[in-house]
Amino acid sequence: MTDYLPAIFDDDLAEYLAEFKAAMPSYAATFNIAGSFEADHVSGWYRSPIELGWKNRIKFDHDFIGRKALEEELAHPRRVIRTLVWNADDVIDVYASLFRAGTPLRYMEIPRDQRGFMYADKVTNRGKLVGVATSRGHSYYFRQMLSLCVIDVDSSEPGTEVAVLWGEPGEQKKEIRAQVAPAPYKRDNRRIDVSSL
Repeated sequence: MTDYLPAIFDDDLAEYLAEFKAAMPSYAATFNIAGSFEADHVSGWYRSPIELGWKNRIKFDHDFIGRKALEEELAHPRRVIRTLVWNADDVIDVYASLFRAGTPLRYMEIPRDQRGFMYADKVTNRGKLVGVATSRGHSYYFRQMLSLCVIDVDSSEPGTEVAVLWGEPGEQKKEIRAQVAPAPYKRDNRRIDVSSL
């Protein structure tokens, strides 16, 4: 639950949510959200299977609630999942603020936050909200700060420059430059034909 909230928080699912929470250990029964993203309704943190890149898992060989909406979204996707590569100098500025006079920026846990929070940060392109970044973490392998991002199709081309708004509502924030990259980020070579190398 680090990239989206399960769609169980609407009023018509109150009974199911109560049952779900009762079955969970107490430490796992809370849903904590952090980050700069804000929405008027909890559904702002929900994601469709198409946005998450799971379209190959959708089967239309039976009837189900939401089928028509998924068929329409599959034909005309609005958002897709990508990787964001965060600008190293901007990330370093976040840590540098901890050693300077004044109010520091929100601390970035490394390699990633382990407190069970869903971090959701606003992503903008030329000032326009175009997505939500989640799963931010430092990759020792790549020596980069990376995150996933559900982003508008118009801003999803690898190489596109965007900005992530780092910080919490009501706190000092920093725009961190980022570049759109494919997701998954690391090339999967497990099934490569070694005879072609």
